[in-house]
Amino acid sequence: MAKSVKIGLAVVACAILGLWAAAWYAVHNPDRYLPETIAYLQKKTGLQIEIHHVAIRLLPLSVRLYGVAVKNPKPFPPGYFLQAPEVDAAIPWTPLLHGNVAIGSLVVKKPVIHLISDPDGLWNFQNPSSAKTQPARFSMGTISNLQIKNGTLYGSELIDPSDAPGPVVFTVENFSGGVRQLNLNALNNRSHKTSVAGSLTAETVIFGRIHLREIRSQLRIEPAQFTFKNFTAKTYRGNAGGDFTFDFAHNKTRFDTDLRVNGVGINYLLGEFETGQPKITGMMEADMKLNGIIEHSANPLAGIHGTGHFTIRKGKFTGLKGNKVMAEMKRFRDPGTNSLPSSAFSSFSGVLDLNRQRIFNRQIDVDFYGIDVDGSGSVDELTSRLDYKGNATILAKQGFFVNTFARLFKGADSKHGRLVFPIRVAGTLNNPKCSVVD
Repeated sequence: MAKSVKIGLAVVACAILGLWAAAWYAVHNPDRYLPETIAYLQKKTGLQIEIHHVAIRLLPLSVRLYGVAVKNPKPFPPGYFLQAPEVDAAIPWTPLLHGNVAIGSLVVKKPVIHLISDPDGLWNFQNPSSAKTQPARFSMGTISNLQIKNGTLYGSELIDPSDAPGPVVFTVENFSGGVRQLNLNALNNRSHKTSVAGSLTAETVIFGRIHLREIRSQLRIEPAQFTFKNFTAKTYRGNAGGDFTFDFAHNKTRFDTDLRVNGVGINYLLGEFETGQPKITGMMEADMKLNGIIEHSANPLAGIHGTGHFTIRKGKFTGLKGNKVMAEMKRFRDPGTNSLPSSAFSSFSGVLDLNRQRIFNRQIDVDFYGIDVDGSGSVDELTSRLDYKGNATILAKQGFFVNTFARLFKGADSKHGRLVFPIRVAGTLNNPKCSVVD
């Protein structure tokens, strides 16, 4: 009996030593399993995957991957959807003992992600052969906690019909963030209602020509939709906030923005769109709604449109400096403002529409320090041509000078003792022309 017990103990000891030796060998030589691991992942995803090195720790169980990369599939240009120098995965023991692999947490460090869409609605993180039935083939189950640290994200489109690379539309630099309970299988199913919440910080965000910095935002991730919720940012010496959503449900990506800005230097903002001296200066506050389709063309944001209210305070229309009409109007301004140039205004506000690369001001109100101008018109973004008409009112009662001014400017009239006359602004942003309308 004692001998049997000793033999049994010896067998158990040998088994434990064997298991420990196997675990030790796996921990110290994990790279020998890399070809099989990569082949398995490529079979599951239909994508070409690279992993340069693996390190394993038993207690607690974790896997560290070095040099992780996912290549772009055809028809996308050569390159990578994802490159990450280091990825850490924590794997709980309990599911593993039952034959299941679960990921407790996944930390991706300094990734470079380049999202590309082609004219058929396919993305470069999808398996083209199965995109029609399963839009995204990464099937990793549920990740309890996903963290990205110091990443860079680019978003672009292929140009229709050549599939040539188009310009980068969206850039996020030095971003970090995370989500909890990320069910990738549910997110791959566009009919599923699952949404995931998280948070994000970023050093810089660029959308088209608009730059934001020091961004803080909540995240909401749904099948075919990604939302920056209640974001705050600094921009052009001011502040911005609101919601920004990308919708990938169709062949062309749609974006919707509900934006609020205040304290923005309008001359710094306009500097992103034009060269030379800014045509308007001052501090702007605005509420705007912008949306549109990101086109598969060399000008992907050509279809942007929106509406909003804006006010610019204490600025100048620099292009009107030296204009004869403005010089004549200066004599009727508020006392104490003679040192200001004739193009200076105390406030410029209005309601605008943006459509087909033209800005339509349905209503504008400019206060030239006692001379109020109301009107409407448009500016063509492509040609920079101006077409504005309105009425100018001298707010202070002029008495005898009303008739004198009426002789100087055709079309002038008196209403309740105040001088009113029609004006027009034409020309271009570089060379505006202000005149009294007959």
